[in-house]
Amino acid sequence: MFDSFVVPGARTSVSSGHGTGKTSGFSIIALWHLTVFAFSNTVITAARLATVHDGVWKEFAGHHQAMLSNGQPWIHQYVDVAAEKVSIVGHKLNWWIIAKTAPVGKPENLAGSHAQHLAVLADESSGIPDANFGVLGGAMTDANNRMLLASQPTRDAGFFRETHHKLSRENGGMWDALVFNSEDSPLVSDEFILEKQLEYGGRDSPEYMIKVRGMFPEFSDKYLLSRKMIERVVAPKTRAIADDEPYGNFLIIDVAAGVFRDKTVGTHMRVTGYGDRLDPNPRRADVIDIPIFTNSLDWQEVAGRAHEIAAGLSNCTVLVDVGGQGVQFAKMLEKLGTPNIIKVNWGNTNFLDRLKKRFVNQRAQCSVNAADAVKDGRITFTEKYKKDLLDQGSRIPFFFDEKGRWQIMSKVDMKQKEGIPSPDLWDTICMAFLEDAHYITDESSGQYSADDRVKAAREAADEEFADA
Repeated sequence: MFDSFVVPGARTSVSSGHGTGKTSGFSIIALWHLTVFAFSNTVITAARLATVHDGVWKEFAGHHQAMLSNGQPWIHQYVDVAAEKVSIVGHKLNWWIIAKTAPVGKPENLAGSHAQHLAVLADESSGIPDANFGVLGGAMTDANNRMLLASQPTRDAGFFRETHHKLSRENGGMWDALVFNSEDSPLVSDEFILEKQLEYGGRDSPEYMIKVRGMFPEFSDKYLLSRKMIERVVAPKTRAIADDEPYGNFLIIDVAAGVFRDKTVGTHMRVTGYGDRLDPNPRRADVIDIPIFTNSLDWQEVAGRAHEIAAGLSNCTVLVDVGGQGVQFAKMLEKLGTPNIIKVNWGNTNFLDRLKKRFVNQRAQCSVNAADAVKDGRITFTEKYKKDLLDQGSRIPFFFDEKGRWQIMSKVDMKQKEGIPSPDLWDTICMAFLEDAHYITDESSGQYSADDRVKAAREAADEEFADA
């Protein structure tokens, strides 16, 4: 990256995985440009200004201090590092580094920067609107002007992607396209790589390709799951939860609410364990029954039915999506005296930091975790409403935002852009995998712990291969 950028007129684009040092590299390049070229201007941009200040700007203080300890104290005294601008002492107005961005639809906010020595550094470039690059490129009028882009390759379209394809030197363009694979980085441990392979679902999963290998994923499908994946765990011979191990009961309700929802669905599930595939005892679930599946808008009648079902299950926890009319439905259950109600607003962000870094909101988190459970065989389904289950579960469109976080297409866009109706049944299944979907153990269920389950599996394997 450094070797590419030192060339006058450089156009450098870096597609990078986790932890390769590009953020620190940005700050080094900016300080190099500031201190080497008289009256130089450096603009650092990103889709969000906070990205620059939380990332690159924090590095300036450390590198500035390093000038003292690394034998360049005479340079240190000329550089002023402030919260909004880094500049040469006495030349704050014409010799500087600044952070600048533009709201969506207003790329002209980036206009106005021209200098003989102008550098534009764009972080998280995959999320920057193409119009912004048009304005920034228009400022590159001098042969010495340089531009550097870096990002996780979260979008398979847009200007950043094209700098690695048709605009790259390999294809006759002017952009040096570099790929920083975390697997090759001395800054990234082998333990981290192995953990991400497990967390993201293998080297060829789209999330791993983006966040570790720094590759633009070639999506074979735009949906989380295929019909065949789901069919494998419909009415299997063995359920995910053994009859003699402890489990909890969920009644999960998605309420019909107008244009984009046509059914109220209530799903009874047995659940055990917590968390995702990284956790020692990840969430497992069995769909036992779907006792509510109606397009009736008589919520009082449906609420009465839900109350009866919950009352007939030991220590049942009732999860209700309180978006839209779900708020009123939850109030009806409360008036009926239904205990253990969890109100779900899955447009909210997650609580754990590691989940916030992976998912835009709780809807994305539980949808992806439910899909992982299907792939891992940690969930089974009844054959009831099988067609609806397959139709809905195999048509959940996803994409990644500019930070490489999972995002599920909104229900409005699913309806208007893809012609996909609201997946009410599938939504109830996904809610069982919410971060805060806690359960109370069914009093009649066995006391068969996860350790006992592992021990029993080992004993069965020893017996199976005793004579081998």
